[in-house]
Amino acid sequence: MAQDRRRARGLAESIRQQRRELLEMSLRQAQNFSERKRETPDGDPLTQIVLPPVQEDDLVVEPQDDPPVVVQPHDPPVVQIDDEPVVTPHKEEQFLMAKPHLVIVGADKGGVGKTFVSRATLDYFASQGIKARAFDTQQPDGNLVRFHPDQTEVVDLSNPDDQIKVFDSVAEHDVTVIDIQASLLTPTLTLLRDIGLLDMVKDGKLDVTVLHIIGSTVQSLNEIAGTAKILEGSRHFIVMNHTNNAAFFEGVSGIDTAVLKSGSALIDIPMLVARYTEFVEVAATSFSDYAKNGKSLVAKGMVGKWLKEVYAQFDAAKLHIR
Repeated sequence: MAQDRRRARGLAESIRQQRRELLEMSLRQAQNFSERKRETPDGDPLTQIVLPPVQEDDLVVEPQDDPPVVVQPHDPPVVQIDDEPVVTPHKEEQFLMAKPHLVIVGADKGGVGKTFVSRATLDYFASQGIKARAFDTQQPDGNLVRFHPDQTEVVDLSNPDDQIKVFDSVAEHDVTVIDIQASLLTPTLTLLRDIGLLDMVKDGKLDVTVLHIIGSTVQSLNEIAGTAKILEGSRHFIVMNHTNNAAFFEGVSGIDTAVLKSGSALIDIPMLVARYTEFVEVAATSFSDYAKNGKSLVAKGMVGKWLKEVYAQFDAAKLHIR
């Protein structure tokens, strides 16, 4: 029996090593592709713009009575590098994330507004020109997917196949956001440590940010230290999400609130009035979409104002790694 256990442990370690090697390979391929896309013609003898030959007939301009045509952006030019065509993006498209960025939104305690913050996070990245892909771990039907259906997939992170689907493909996307179901934050972070993904952060191959949602309860405060131990080397953002008028124990003796400042950054999400939240809930759309297209003038105005305040908090914490 002892021999069987040793054999099982050895097999598990072999599987973890294989997963890590596959993910590292994907990261290298993504980084090489990103670097190739960043190259532009600068006189390098190996870099040349491929242009079609100009014919004399092309230089003849026929008179026309039509009004002048406004030139719109067209397909980006093709650059030849080492005999391989590479598309050079337009100026407005040239920003790329330096490394794949995995954003985990969660808490072990329920009822703290994890999905609420995940929705604002997706809106924030969209405002930066990045359409992050997202995973919803709320079983069985999901919740985040109701508001961002075009970029969200419901998964079960206790299922090995879904673990592979999510984490083996991190390198293929600039930003991946995972909305973690209550009680699953610690198991998920432990999984990332076991498969070696957190080691890749230390090696500079990947960025991981955890938005740790904290409620105004002692149980929430007690989560912080344990999560920080697992996340050594990664970004651990403490998020005070004001779902009500609670003051997070400010001025209350006997509670050590200094732990709130122990993370990489402290993000203070202001409260959105419940009535306005209901309007967005019924519309089943993103905060940003409702702020533009909501039926209620007052509600969409207040949602837009709230969203700008949230964006300011994310900016201050440098959630978007440039």
